[in-house]
Amino acid sequence: MKKNNTLKVLLITILFTYLLTWIFPISYYNGGLYTDVRYPAGLFDIFNYPTLTLYYFGQIAVYVLTVGAFYGVLNKTGVFRKICDRIVNLFKGKEIIFFSTIVVLLSVIVAFCGLSYELIFLLPLLASIILLMGYDKMTIAITFIGSIAVGFLGSLFASAITGTYMGTLATSYTDLIWVRIVMLVIGILILLLNIFFRIRKMDTKKVDDKELIAEKIEVKSKKGKVKPSWPAILIFDLILLLMIIGTLDFSGAFNITIFEDFHENVMSFAIKDYQIFAKILGSTMQTVSLGSWSGIEFITIMLLATLILSLIYRIKLSDMFEDYKEGAKKFALPALLMVLAYTVLITVSNNPVILTILKPLLTITDGFNSVTLSLSMFIGSIFNIDAYYTSSALLPYVTSIITDTSIYPLVGFICQAMQGLALLIAPTSIVLLGVISYLKISYVEWFKNIWKIFLELFIIAFILITIVVVL
Repeated sequence: MKKNNTLKVLLITILFTYLLTWIFPISYYNGGLYTDVRYPAGLFDIFNYPTLTLYYFGQIAVYVLTVGAFYGVLNKTGVFRKICDRIVNLFKGKEIIFFSTIVVLLSVIVAFCGLSYELIFLLPLLASIILLMGYDKMTIAITFIGSIAVGFLGSLFASAITGTYMGTLATSYTDLIWVRIVMLVIGILILLLNIFFRIRKMDTKKVDDKELIAEKIEVKSKKGKVKPSWPAILIFDLILLLMIIGTLDFSGAFNITIFEDFHENVMSFAIKDYQIFAKILGSTMQTVSLGSWSGIEFITIMLLATLILSLIYRIKLSDMFEDYKEGAKKFALPALLMVLAYTVLITVSNNPVILTILKPLLTITDGFNSVTLSLSMFIGSIFNIDAYYTSSALLPYVTSIITDTSIYPLVGFICQAMQGLALLIAPTSIVLLGVISYLKISYVEWFKNIWKIFLELFIIAFILITIVVVL
């Protein structure tokens, strides 16, 4: 446990959640408030809930392991290190431009697409580059996790974030969009300033974990020529492009139905009443067009990309499976922690005590109160983990006590802002758990380095909330 501080913190959080179910009665809102019934998590529940977690959220672990496998094969092609070295040389003496580009890119992707744990696909590449530049693992973690958190705070058109709260609150993407844009821009600036101050203070630049850096492997063709990097770069870029296009809400945010129409035409295409593409792609893709993809679709894309890499660089099948295994092994602990975190969600879903805890806070004053609502949504985000579950568990009751619908766009902003802040420090944040466990950073060490950024972002978010209230 001393070695795996993050695992210890997560297990304590899970046990604490179990304990809450014994202290508080359950409460849930379904057309009316149902409360004062005690329904604690029993002994068998303690062992059953992790099993349910694996059943419902196991695909997250599969995705993370698949990312590891992809990099395992990419590393053995010999071009991964060459790509990293080229980027390092390109930005030599221009580190500020590099970090600015990465932070803006990641934050904007999250703000528009709602990607979170899926972006771990970029983590090994960024980790290798930043370490080769001479910076430490904490700089990697702050850059990566901070960018995703800022994207959540200033989410603009992400259906998994803003769109989720819109569905409950009956608002639209354009409501208070200026507030979200300001939050996104200021959040990016705050994160970049903290990163710049950090790297300026680093007098000695040395690589602190060589295991995270791409290996130097030179792979040659039968003719003795070094194999080119461009096929690997093209495959990598296509995966990232599919992630962006696959999760951007074209129809809901921009009223663009081209991908939905294309999907429908492809699936309905038939030869003598035989829908050939529908059969080839399978039932999973029947209703999933570009714009509504998730980690499940990306698993398939990643596996196909890994196979294509092996064919292009002529890696033997036996070697490919060995590389696959070695790559996945590096992501075993992150995959475990990320799925295990959902045990907290399973617990509070089956034994809904969070609303019981938050109800006195939400009703201190009549109607809308930005302070109590913000605190309540922050706590709720820690236990319910993502927007969908926070929205379904808390917002029905919130809308029953806040009847002024003109306030709902602000309520939505408060929800996504608090979720972004929780992502930054909560011991149940799957992005946080995945990144720091991959980088071998303890949760306590992370908290010591991130609390100032958390506080700065919180202050900016609350200033914006106050401005909207006053206006």
